[in-house]
Amino acid sequence: MITFALVFCSLSQQADYHGFVRHDFSFAGTNAIVVEPRTPARDWPWIWRTEFFDHRPQLDLMMLEKGYHLVHLNVGNTFGAPASMEQFGKFYNELISSKWNLNRRVVLEGFSRGGLYAYNWACRNPDKVQAIYGDAPVCDFKTWPRQHSPADWDALIQSYGFPDARRAIEYPFNPIDNLKALVQAKVPIIHVVGDADTVVPVAENTSVLERRYKELGGTIEVIHKPGVDHHPHSLDDATPIARFIERHASDSARARLGTCIPAPNPESRYVSAGWGGRSWLDQHQDTLAEAKRANYEVVLVGDSITQGFGGPGRSVYGGGSESYREYLSGCLNAGMSGDRVQHVAWRLENGLRDIKARLFLVLVGINNSNDDSPSAVVAGLREIKRKYPKCKILPLLPAGFLPTDPKRVWVNAVNSGIKGFSEAPVDGLLDAEGRLKSELYSGDGLHLSSGGYKVLGKAISDRYLGAK
Repeated sequence: MITFALVFCSLSQQADYHGFVRHDFSFAGTNAIVVEPRTPARDWPWIWRTEFFDHRPQLDLMMLEKGYHLVHLNVGNTFGAPASMEQFGKFYNELISSKWNLNRRVVLEGFSRGGLYAYNWACRNPDKVQAIYGDAPVCDFKTWPRQHSPADWDALIQSYGFPDARRAIEYPFNPIDNLKALVQAKVPIIHVVGDADTVVPVAENTSVLERRYKELGGTIEVIHKPGVDHHPHSLDDATPIARFIERHASDSARARLGTCIPAPNPESRYVSAGWGGRSWLDQHQDTLAEAKRANYEVVLVGDSITQGFGGPGRSVYGGGSESYREYLSGCLNAGMSGDRVQHVAWRLENGLRDIKARLFLVLVGINNSNDDSPSAVVAGLREIKRKYPKCKILPLLPAGFLPTDPKRVWVNAVNSGIKGFSEAPVDGLLDAEGRLKSELYSGDGLHLSSGGYKVLGKAISDRYLGAK
């Protein structure tokens, strides 16, 4: 992890921040800030200002006095889009590494549009969140920027990769729509809002989120400022916010791992990676519709590697269609590019498990590698195996051209952990020295070439098709 950190993080410059030591540095080409408390509190807690660093910092200064670190990563005006959440994930891993030693759980602080960043990262990583503090936060981008800032609305559509405004309006994973995982992870939420907010109306944002979070059984408190518009943010005395965070500091400490909490995939690729202009939910429904159209004995469940085989209802971006026709034409392909363990668990829970198939072959986990530990992926796959006996868990395919590649080390750790309940690995993808056979992989050392799909397709056919 230290080597990884040095690749992404250049030497920092120190400055004064309201009497605290501030470090400014470049992380993966992005400006980053870490402010140190004078004396770190036990377990090194921290608060992450997702946007508008140093604007109305009453709570930030109070938490610094209490021993919290304060951090910020400037990903630009990207509205919490999936690409910026990838950057957040790498920054998080940097901060919990031995470089900074910060706590595994973080308090996320979202001012205004920063609410999109805070909630989107939290929903993607619910087990890594101590609490969420939203200050006049955007909880539904159909209200802001759509109704108030045409230029920002156009920029949001571009940042998320929506093909058009209609797709953005139909997007089902705004914070108000995507709360279940946070409740299951026992994440406490506090909002501070001006009741006369004309920019981010309370009734369409915080009030909706508050009602839905309570209905799901979550803990949320809202502090109202009568007659106050969008500004000024925060409270002159942030003590009530700090007390809420401290009072609920241990709520999520024993939460289930995020890989064990079924969750939909909030990505919005549409026109890339084989999504064929369809949304993630569209593709899930396509799979269920195809299962009703024809009888399939075997269902292939996974991510882009599985999707690359193609087949009915699946767009193909890679070279697996010939292998599908040769070896797997009797299988229903339920692979979806970008999926992680928790996304597959959600799809199984929401329709896949009802398909009248003999077995489900599950190959998923590599997309968790940027955010989750091997042990977390093992736990998620074990949970799938426990809940769905028809599922056979396939070991992850080798990744990274060399045996020492960090991605390979991570994959090997996952496969070692699932050995007791997974299937035998697929042979023939490595040479005698343990290197990837370049003719079987694409240039990224992860996805398969047409030759690689032949190896995988034949292995699946030989082992599972026709076997009763």
